[in-house]
Amino acid sequence: MNLKEDNKAIYFIIILTCVFLSFSHSLYQVAMNGGLTISEIVKYPEPLSPMKYYYYNSWTLLHQFAQILLTFGFSVDNSSRIILFLSTLCFGISSFLIVNRLTLNKYLALLVSILMLILQKNFGDTDYPSLIFSNQSYGMFGLALSSLVFSLILNENFKYSGFFSLILISVHPVIGLWILSILIISLIINNNKIINLDFCKGGVVGLAVTLISLLIFYNNSIEKSVFDSSLLKVYMEFWDGHRNRLSILHYEYLIKTLFLFIIINTYYFFKKNKQNKLFIVFLNLSIVLSTMSYITYKFFPQYFPDIFVRVMPTRFLILHSFIGWPIIISIIYFIFLRFNFRKKFVQIFVFTILIVYSIQHYKNFISLKDNFVLNISNELKHARFNIFKDISNLNYKGYFITTSDTVNYINQYSMKPILLDTQSFDFLPYHPYLLKNTFNILKDIYGVEINNPPNKNDPRLPEEFIKKTFEAKQKSDWEYIEKKYNANYIVVPSSWKINLSLFKNNSFYSIYKIN
Repeated sequence: MNLKEDNKAIYFIIILTCVFLSFSHSLYQVAMNGGLTISEIVKYPEPLSPMKYYYYNSWTLLHQFAQILLTFGFSVDNSSRIILFLSTLCFGISSFLIVNRLTLNKYLALLVSILMLILQKNFGDTDYPSLIFSNQSYGMFGLALSSLVFSLILNENFKYSGFFSLILISVHPVIGLWILSILIISLIINNNKIINLDFCKGGVVGLAVTLISLLIFYNNSIEKSVFDSSLLKVYMEFWDGHRNRLSILHYEYLIKTLFLFIIINTYYFFKKNKQNKLFIVFLNLSIVLSTMSYITYKFFPQYFPDIFVRVMPTRFLILHSFIGWPIIISIIYFIFLRFNFRKKFVQIFVFTILIVYSIQHYKNFISLKDNFVLNISNELKHARFNIFKDISNLNYKGYFITTSDTVNYINQYSMKPILLDTQSFDFLPYHPYLLKNTFNILKDIYGVEINNPPNKNDPRLPEEFIKKTFEAKQKSDWEYIEKKYNANYIVVPSSWKINLSLFKNNSFYSIYKIN
């Protein structure tokens, strides 16, 4: 990655910043659920929950990496932090590489990189969110690695760009294949044998890792059942939250994208040294093709085959969301110098603007500092989550029924199997064979009619809805559920009153037992 001697201190500062931020946010990564499952730390009994099928039949290197961390004795919390740290590092390095390359000012690049992370700056969301710090590991890491690939190509690190673009496929197959496809087209257009060879050298290593990951996945995957296409239509019409926003055009994001397209091509037009044409071809293709995919789907969705609808064709527009501002800031800096402003004046002006802007958002810095202290001390966790740690040694082999608020705590602290994750059903279009079982659970336990969700086109269950359903159930209703689904414990917020015997509680959560 061209780690020059005089930049080692810079990279060290970025790494420390990423460590600090991974503790400040300390988000439980949902990829850990896959790691806990395939490592069999969390064992799923009969009848099989949809979640076991989802984790075993979802190919992502993040699940396998989480499994490795757990196998080597890292705690669930620290494994989550390592995943968050690596994602944050990809973002931080990509921002630094972009600004440093375009401005030749490493201190400006460092400042921009740190502010981008602390203030979580990007172009915003479209139908799919731009995730910098999130517990949704897959989208977050996919965007982070995409940003890194862009920055490596700009810096002519073609071996590393080849390596990480192939690795991206194993992390997030949809985003990885999109990025790789555009990159291959760009390489063909650029037609530089030396660059192509360097890319292939790195790509071969990345491909080897990806193929090993794929082979391990296929070896561990479990048999799928035939799915009912009518249920998929029901899900897409009533539940899906990413593919049904046809009437919503994200004008602000599109304007920012157009500005990025204009300013990067203006920069390249005035740049004297045009040796690295690959980056401009790659970025232009990415912007143009993702925008065309977005707009075409918005106006003509009926022409998209089912498989393309399921991979969310509008998601690709966010892949330049993070790198956009570093590029724009760098080119504004370049433009000032182009008009013969004194370099020292331009530096003082740009640094002052960035520092003043960060001071205006001083609450972000205070919040991060406070969260860092709390997470390091575990002050909140001891009081709030010990109840989940207490049941980790419970000699019980069945399922736990959870709410959207409590589901991750059962995974994170109790390491017990859950029947259904009601936080999000986004995985169902990729695993339509799970729709029947999922809809049965939703109806029997959560009182949801499949064609009448609590909130249309919102693939999750709100806590208020679950509370109303759970508090209305009689003991006989719970006994029926226990027999059918092998689930004997219900975990809810402490303010809820369930018609069952209270097994354990604290000021925050209660655990009820059916029999």
